[in-house]
Amino acid sequence: LSAASSLVAESSRFEDYQVIFALLDRERAGYIDAPDMAAVLRSSGRTEREAGEAVVNADANGEGSFGFEAFRALVESSLSKTTFKLAARQGAPPPGGDMPVPRHYVVVTLLSILDDYRKRREAAGDYPTAASVKEVYAAMQVEEEARLHDAVANRQEAERSGVEEAHMMEAMEFNTAWSRNMEDFERQAGDIEEQTRQRHAIEFARFQEDLRQRAPMRQKFSRELLNFRRVQETLAKQSKYADAQATKLKADQLEAWEKAKIENELQLGYATKELQMKRTQARELEALQKRIQRGRDEHKEHWLNGAQRLMQSHRNMLSDLRTKQNIEQGRVSAQVRAELSPAVVKPYRPMSTVPGKLNTRDPASIRTGCTSPLQKEQLSSGRVCVHTINTKIWAAGQEIQFDSALLGGAELGQTGQIAVI
Repeated sequence: LSAASSLVAESSRFEDYQVIFALLDRERAGYIDAPDMAAVLRSSGRTEREAGEAVVNADANGEGSFGFEAFRALVESSLSKTTFKLAARQGAPPPGGDMPVPRHYVVVTLLSILDDYRKRREAAGDYPTAASVKEVYAAMQVEEEARLHDAVANRQEAERSGVEEAHMMEAMEFNTAWSRNMEDFERQAGDIEEQTRQRHAIEFARFQEDLRQRAPMRQKFSRELLNFRRVQETLAKQSKYADAQATKLKADQLEAWEKAKIENELQLGYATKELQMKRTQARELEALQKRIQRGRDEHKEHWLNGAQRLMQSHRNMLSDLRTKQNIEQGRVSAQVRAELSPAVVKPYRPMSTVPGKLNTRDPASIRTGCTSPLQKEQLSSGRVCVHTINTKIWAAGQEIQFDSALLGGAELGQTGQIAVI
């Protein structure tokens, strides 16, 4: 994908170079002359001296003409210097090493060439060419503005996607951690409940054993049964065996019934006490289960509250990001216009014809105010004679202005150090 994007960008730049070359080649001869080539290099960021040397070095045959490939090679050779200027102006570090020059730096350079060429054709009275150049300039600017807008939109979308993906990962980690927490809780709760049940079983078995050990060794019979046994013994002593036998049968029946009754009452007592024990254990187990359920509900509530806080935090972050991106989108247009401004070099201005206008291209205009030997010496040492404070002149293709602060309130006819603006 990166290689494909690079090929598309390279193709687009190649077409831009072709369009600009076709505009410069007004005669459709397939080449441009040396003065036009030098003007293009000055527009692309070189000084007048550098542009002249580059043209001379490139024109090895001395033909004074440059085809498309030579034109493109010379402009691209100026991009490194242009890149440093643009990076410094935008407060960004310039690309180093073998890194390619950013496309918008190339476009700014080409726009600067077009802007300067339009002004030169306008100054020369070639208005049709100036109009064509203006159309190409506007089209290239609109295309680059759209590309930069798309780049910002894509970057913002990638930023939002990255934040949302990070939020999703954080939410997954949060839920995973709480899932493990709940699993640990359920495991501990199950262990505690199982241990309680086992303890209850052991305690109940011991309770049953104690109950049976505390059972009465002798049974207490009724007075009626005891009377029957005394009558039986008395009749037997009196040798009234028939009556004794009859009494014995009645006593045996009554004894069997009373033993069954006593045993039933004893078992009923066992059952009652065992039931009470089971109910006590059941209440204890139920209380434990309620505590476990409260703990479970609290864990789930903490989980839910944590998830809600996390989601709200994510929503706030996305809202802040969207607000920031909306503000950035509002500034994009101004930033794009600033990035695409053709300020690689100062706009083209023809030589001044105004009387008294200082212009270093016209040495006579400089010498006009320099009459004393001291002034001429100052002129040769890098100072110039001025007749007005803050007078603008041209030197080596750059606009020069006298700094009134450096002049220290100089009066007419005095000299001052020049300052580039």
